[in-house]
Amino acid sequence: MLLLAAATILLRLTDGTTVEGPATFSLGGHGVAKILSFHSAAPATPAEATQIKDALAIVQADKDRAGRDAAVEQLVAIGVPVLTPLLDLYKDTDQHEPRPFYRLFERIMPSGADGFDRSLGLLRLQNGRMVRVATPTGSVKVGPREIPWGSVRALAVQQKRVVKQTLVHSLRHSTQIEYLDSGIELRAGSHLTATASGFTRLSWKDDGWATDPNGLTKPGSPAYKTNLVDGHPFGALVARMGPKGATFAVGKSYVYKTPGAGRLGLAINDNRHWQNNLGTYAVQLSATAAYDWGEAQ
Repeated sequence: MLLLAAATILLRLTDGTTVEGPATFSLGGHGVAKILSFHSAAPATPAEATQIKDALAIVQADKDRAGRDAAVEQLVAIGVPVLTPLLDLYKDTDQHEPRPFYRLFERIMPSGADGFDRSLGLLRLQNGRMVRVATPTGSVKVGPREIPWGSVRALAVQQKRVVKQTLVHSLRHSTQIEYLDSGIELRAGSHLTATASGFTRLSWKDDGWATDPNGLTKPGSPAYKTNLVDGHPFGALVARMGPKGATFAVGKSYVYKTPGAGRLGLAINDNRHWQNNLGTYAVQLSATAAYDWGEAQ
């Protein structure tokens, strides 16, 4: 007999709303205490289908960075039903990095969980396993509310502490291209600690433009009057909470602070001349009372 313990969960429903509260349930034979997140493959509702079509067009066009980032967040939140229409849009000749449109598929479906049957949802477990499962039947009770599983687009189980290690690449994750999605969603009272190491080059062999995660302390060349771009040092490791969040400095060390609620994104600060970047920062993240929605992508 499966003994179930209660946990705080965050649900995203097919109508776009969220519900948070205590719940006790199992999925795929796994109790809530063993689950990180579940991403349903239930067919998109008519409203979701319209959202998918419109958001994919915005990401594919890639004309407005803020609008594109918001569209990417919407598509990642909808999840598995996006896979088939996204694959239908890919062309052999124009999909490559560092385009966010190319990266979108793996942000939704990690290669380790991909498979032939796109009608199956994705269940992520605390032990690192990723399992493809059918949409559950019946309902899940969250606090006093009974919610049909058919209305659940995704859910995550709050963890006392989420710990991750990831690489932030100076080209792929330049602020001019796309923030790395840590997969961690913080709440208002969550504490975040981040430490980073490494060395990046923002101008090939020119050592004046080479730096650690704290960023340049002086301009990289006489042609520049400041070491800052968009308010932070060139080459610095920066972060934001969701695509509309303000950028804040992380640097080598960001210790037990409360940056606010949202999905944590990381990037290396640069201007529009990002094509000559080299190197990565190795980042260790630890967040309290947070949700783990997926691998850092």
